[in-house]
Amino acid sequence: MYKPKAGALSVAGIASLAVLSACGTTGGGGPTSGGGGALGSCRGTITVATDLPLTGGDATDGPFPAYGAQLAVTQANDHHTLGGCRLKYVSKDDSSVAQNGHDPAQGAANITALAADSSVIGVVGPFNSSVALTEIPIASQNHLPLISPANTNPGLTQPGTNPAIDTNALYKGVHSYFRVIATDTDQAEILAYVATKELSATKAFLFDDQQTYGKGLRLLFQKFYTQDGGTVVGSPASLPSSTKTFSTQLGEASTDGAKLVFFGGTTGNGCGLVRGQMAAAGLTVPFLGGDGCEDTKFLTDAGANANGAEATSAPDVTKLASAATFYSDYAAAYSNLTAPYNDGKKEPYTAYGYDAMNILIKAIKAALINNHAKVPADIMTFRDDVITQLHSVSYDGAIGHTTFDTNGDTTNTGFTLYQVQSGAWATKETLAVDTSGNVSVKS
Repeated sequence: MYKPKAGALSVAGIASLAVLSACGTTGGGGPTSGGGGALGSCRGTITVATDLPLTGGDATDGPFPAYGAQLAVTQANDHHTLGGCRLKYVSKDDSSVAQNGHDPAQGAANITALAADSSVIGVVGPFNSSVALTEIPIASQNHLPLISPANTNPGLTQPGTNPAIDTNALYKGVHSYFRVIATDTDQAEILAYVATKELSATKAFLFDDQQTYGKGLRLLFQKFYTQDGGTVVGSPASLPSSTKTFSTQLGEASTDGAKLVFFGGTTGNGCGLVRGQMAAAGLTVPFLGGDGCEDTKFLTDAGANANGAEATSAPDVTKLASAATFYSDYAAAYSNLTAPYNDGKKEPYTAYGYDAMNILIKAIKAALINNHAKVPADIMTFRDDVITQLHSVSYDGAIGHTTFDTNGDTTNTGFTLYQVQSGAWATKETLAVDTSGNVSVKS
């Protein structure tokens, strides 16, 4: 597997996210194809956008779902999904140089600008839960639909699940936020099951990167891990995202007899570095992380010590029949991009960005049909109509069947466990959680 450097996406690559949607693709049509006669009289341009981290430490994460979303727009225009109306695609980068990756302040600025644009009807994003915290209130007040391909913190939608988040206060207007990935409540239960039942790790040392996603996942893992009989040794190492050296904490883990090292956070904030530094501390025990760890940057940072590491992430859809056409279309549309971006299978959230945008387009189409093929003159009315359609969506796409509950959360609860084998992430198994909190292996 290709091992890109941080910031590997070039300026030209970022620019291509904004312009390729105007070009044709050699791939087949997406699931939203077919505007038909119902929208033949529709006139106007409707803007959709993505807001994802494209540069810095997140350069191996955000570009993939952004390209997936862009492909959905291109296909919709090619197949006249909105009849006589056209879609315009805008790409926003919520990374900053100061943060070397995703930046909540930059995300807020992006959503503020998009919300103020009366042509923008919806946004796919953000990628990180800390960014969602700043964006959701702005989107809610401006009735702007957000569909995240990757946010997992349950506190974004479920009151009482994260003590650091006042969920109700996020929605200052309408509930316009949705996501196509399950929450960290499900992910943490699965991770605890893996730790106690599969790895038989009776003692664990825990890290987190102090951010909304990372600390939230660590707290939930700690809860379910101890409920399942595991013991947390020492005090959890909650360290700034800028931390590069973890030798002191790993030394403590070794002294305390840890049988597992768990990291809550992203590779941009040290996940791969922790794995890479374990051997020097005398720790040859398993390493386990969440979806923020499963990317190519982890392989670069962990180096020779990457093999054997495990992490949960978005359910692996690369082998699903429902995703075959998407990956073929992606390869055809982006064959000119440098590796790894020319291969949609190199990041688990690529297809989630594609489906999120197709779901948004489907909701826009339904809203236009309900309005007799006319674009509503009032932007808030249009956005509200789209939000109403999203709350009742039932969609079969690349990642399978998607519906949303009353919180805007997907009704799917699965995550895939990946393991580094021969220097590359490989699927190990897919697990899911039932309504009683029981974890089972699905494949």
